Amino acid sequence: MIHPFRFRDSLLLQKLAGQRVPLHLERHLIHPRWPLWTALGAPVPWHGNGVATYVYRPTSNSQLPAGFIQARKRLGRPEATLCYIAPALEASPQATDTWRALLEHLIAQAGDYGIQRLYACLPTAYEPASLMAASGFVPYVRETLFRLPPPGPRKPTPINVASVRGQREGDSLALQRLADRFTPQVVRQAEGFLFQDNDSNHALIFQAWRHSDQEAGLVFEQKGEVVAALFMHRGEQGIWLRYLGDPTQSEAIHALLNRALLEIQGAEKPVYWGVRAYQSPVAVILRERGFEEAMELARLVKYTTVSLREPAPSKTRILVETTTFPGVISSQLQSPGKKRRD
Repeated sequence: MIHPFRFRDSLLLQKLAGQRVPLHLERHLIHPRWPLWTALGAPVPWHGNGVATYVYRPTSNSQLPAGFIQARKRLGRPEATLCYIAPALEASPQATDTWRALLEHLIAQAGDYGIQRLYACLPTAYEPASLMAASGFVPYVRETLFRLPPPGPRKPTPINVASVRGQREGDSLALQRLADRFTPQVVRQAEGFLFQDNDSNHALIFQAWRHSDQEAGLVFEQKGEVVAALFMHRGEQGIWLRYLGDPTQSEAIHALLNRALLEIQGAEKPVYWGVRAYQSPVAVILRERGFEEAMELARLVKYTTVSLREPAPSKTRILVETTTFPGVISSQLQSPGKKRRD
């Protein structure tokens, strides 16, 4: 049966951890975590930004191998990132069935706890990607992953970095405008970039969505206007850069990269940059700066069926199915956080 992690599962989890498969490559490359210590440190699933761990122990008459799955909730958001799943597919012919059972269980539990979106990031040429698709995960954008090995050719170009500064809370609306202009709607909807109609705290919403505890932001200004931004996600094993703005704005990209490399100078870690399909001109600049093409990635999202409670006196529980499309994300997708009123 599948159940939340308990202390008595520690030996099993420790054994399975050696067969774990990362389900979110970005986090695994810069923030690898040993599943047992993560599970022991998060006794309450889906709380804060804690990790939910579910373990499958086969019964005596079951042919399926034991396994586990982990997901980390995003702080302050009804979203979670899948972390690891085990066993490895090559470990047993029945491993795919264990995967399906674990994924279905996690999706159901996430919905019960109000999680509306689950995210994964996998290499496209990877068998687990097809299993994720069978469980309802939809690819919404492709990325080419570039890597600058340590210490790498990190000398800045002659482009001036004086127009680059750290991100401030007051930049939120400017960053939202950049997202609206240079990010396809299907991606904005999948990643929750859109304002809610009844949200009065617009000035802070972008910062809350895009920043984690280990993330810092840089912006490039022209005549006092924010025209591009770079987000730096620092981890123990690497640094992940993410660009927001016009992909043909080479001056801004060079300046932001110069400032980023200056700030992380001396850190003996690889630097990663995921160039999305709609940002292809950025790849030319990265190759010029010594970045090497590593692999193709697909980012996937799963919209859960979320249980909502009506306010008193009715207290009626209803189910809202937020995924109504097979294999593609509709540009007319209604925000999962809202309940439609007819």
